[in-house]
Amino acid sequence: MLTGEVGHQLDDRGRVAIPKSFRDVLEHGGFITRGWYGCLFLFPWEEWRKIEDRLNEVRITDTNGDIVKQFFSGGSKVFLDRQGRMVLPAALREYAGIEAEVVVRGVINRIEIWAKSRWLSFQSEQFSPERIMDKTAALGI
Repeated sequence: MLTGEVGHQLDDRGRVAIPKSFRDVLEHGGFITRGWYGCLFLFPWEEWRKIEDRLNEVRITDTNGDIVKQFFSGGSKVFLDRQGRMVLPAALREYAGIEAEVVVRGVINRIEIWAKSRWLSFQSEQFSPERIMDKTAALGI
């Protein structure tokens, strides 16, 4: 399970360091793509294969095919270097507004990579105590 949150700097080559606690699940690489709310989703390869199998079943005429476009058109296979860094493709950096400071977050089966400013804005809008209580109650927790 991927949990936790770490701030990092994008280096001059467009690389971001992945926290040590997340590196084991990326031993065989991963798949990075556009996520929701302007972040990037980084799936460990094994998790991505499960999603890929499900998306492969979507018919071309199905309106759910838009999610296939969202994930695949900008997605890329990625691997960590020896220092635990990975290159964020330029098009994905642009989509996510990532220029310097990033937040790398574990979210159960995926890693989210956010521009720090976008994350702070999203967090203040979406994570009010009242909103979290309402969502928790809706889930029956």
